[in-house]
Amino acid sequence: MKEFRNVNSKDAREYDLALLILEEPIGAKLGTLGLPTSQKNLTGITVTITGYPSYNFKIHQMYTDKKQVLSDDGMFLDYQVDTLEGSSGSTVYDASHRVVGVHTLGDGANQINSAVKLNERNLSFIYSVLKGYSLEGWKKINGSWYHYRQHDKQTGWQEINDIWYYLDSSGKMLTDWQKVNGKWYYFGSSGSMATGWKYVRGKWYYLDNKNGDMKTGWYQDASTWYYLDPSNGDMKIGWTKVNGKWYYLNSNGAMVTGSQTIDGKVYNFASSGEWI
Repeated sequence: MKEFRNVNSKDAREYDLALLILEEPIGAKLGTLGLPTSQKNLTGITVTITGYPSYNFKIHQMYTDKKQVLSDDGMFLDYQVDTLEGSSGSTVYDASHRVVGVHTLGDGANQINSAVKLNERNLSFIYSVLKGYSLEGWKKINGSWYHYRQHDKQTGWQEINDIWYYLDSSGKMLTDWQKVNGKWYYFGSSGSMATGWKYVRGKWYYLDNKNGDMKTGWYQDASTWYYLDPSNGDMKIGWTKVNGKWYYLNSNGAMVTGSQTIDGKVYNFASSGEWI
């Protein structure tokens, strides 16, 4: 054996994936097997499993069997076949001769077996060993951006180089307005979360300086009050009625007080801004 590599030496999970790199081939070459070209749920497909029959285990009696995948949880493939209990590391491949998993666990009592699935994370590890390529950092796939750490696709809120991003459940980086846990946020074309005043499609909005969530209602910036639409958050200007009282917000959105001339007429406003 030339080299042994584990998918993640810090991962304590029982059924981890590893590659053995050999100095030279072992045995006769009977054909070749490929790797998956897409990630999909494999429940219901027929796979070929290699292993040893549990009822009469002998080295020369290794066999292959075709079975249907009963379940696919993204990490393991389950099927029903009678093989020796324990780990074998032999290949599980589909009708196109692509390896979809590594035969792992046999259960002599229930005759249910599992394979570690060659999911995106495990494939990334394999390619990093074979080709020096690794899914790490930002990757653009089919026009969308994804972020990886140690071969794992990230989801949800991610702080990367002091910038916040939001990645949906599939890992896709989101842009524009997005509602997350009941609050609205704005993400630029680069995916970065906006904060402070933001001009979007002809309207001004205020996004919390720290958390980025869109503010609504009355908002005080320094000594100036602004009114942000309670439904969509856009800054209001001109005459605005709030809770039965009239206010005037100038062209910059600032609430006015005192005596003001508006469209040639004089109006008086209280220190709290309502027209009196």
